[in-house]
Amino acid sequence: MKILFAGGGTLGPVTPLLAVAEAWRAVDPSVEFVWVGTPNGPDRKVVEAAGVRFVSIPVARLTRYPSVEWLLLPVNLFRAARQSWKILKDEQPNLVASAGGFTGVPLVVAARVLGIPSWLHQQDVRPILSSKLVVPFATWISTAWESSLTSFPKGKSAWVGNPVRANGTKVPLNSFPRDVSPASTDFPGTLVPSCSREASVRRFGLDPSRQTVLVFGGGGGALFLNRLMETVGREIAETANVIHIVGIGKMTQALETMGDRYVAVELLTEAMSDALTAADLVVCRAGMGTISDLAARGKAAIVVPLPNSPQEDNARVLETGDAAVVLREDATSPQECLETIHGLLRDDDRRRSLGNNVRNLLRTDVAATLVDRLRRIVK
Repeated sequence: MKILFAGGGTLGPVTPLLAVAEAWRAVDPSVEFVWVGTPNGPDRKVVEAAGVRFVSIPVARLTRYPSVEWLLLPVNLFRAARQSWKILKDEQPNLVASAGGFTGVPLVVAARVLGIPSWLHQQDVRPILSSKLVVPFATWISTAWESSLTSFPKGKSAWVGNPVRANGTKVPLNSFPRDVSPASTDFPGTLVPSCSREASVRRFGLDPSRQTVLVFGGGGGALFLNRLMETVGREIAETANVIHIVGIGKMTQALETMGDRYVAVELLTEAMSDALTAADLVVCRAGMGTISDLAARGKAAIVVPLPNSPQEDNARVLETGDAAVVLREDATSPQECLETIHGLLRDDDRRRSLGNNVRNLLRTDVAATLVDRLRRIVK
């Protein structure tokens, strides 16, 4: 059996699909996976680190703001459709799976024409355009939030939650070896389960007696968070450890020279689990991959949603459920962010409450349930 996963550009569509792949491998070691992603996104590094074969197709998307991609859309759409058709004919998968993003659109459409079943997983509270486009072609649709069901046909949709990979699992999903080169953006380590908080902190060369703040803006990084930390990061590092994932190609000299208690890296793959384990407080965006990791681990967080995006709806759910402190990018100064971080680091009870609330807000232990349903669809 072969499963083709589609998604990339950011890590949002990647994390839940890897969780499903991991759970599928647990019940059927013979299953084969192939991933179709973007040529230049962070998805390739994470997917290949998980041991899944990766191929790419051109990205044909409508950006949120006017850009040259609007002019190139017809050409890119034709190229993406042609390449998707070729990949499906060559690979002959038993199922095409997408968790949103424009990469999955031509593959799900082509799969319908070729008679291949497909699965769409809707993560964000508000469906994005790419998900809406594939609804008529998808065989089955699942949602992370119950409220999202109203946006999809009743006969082929179900609320399940959002799957995450088993905590700390680092076993490749395919049989070929994983190579960690000296140029890897990850930290060295063997493929073993994640360690305790103390061991995880030490893995980054930091002092486990200090609290640790993890800052990241998703797989692509977040310019706002990077600039914020350039302003306040050194002051945070006076009293706490900081692990900052800046995004590929977004490292600056200011972030690299914050001091011994400030670890700045472009991207983490296998060590991301250790970074989350080490964190006493997380400062992040409101993408669903991020929220799912927070929920699975019960982590207190300061969430800064990407303006004018579905992340704002996600953040609203967190705020309503008292499951995170939500700050608005266009209405919060660096000093206010700094005071919020320091305030939460001093308040153990508040962090504990936020962690418990986010854990109870979102189902995350659902990968095995999804695999059971998808195996029945394939059969």
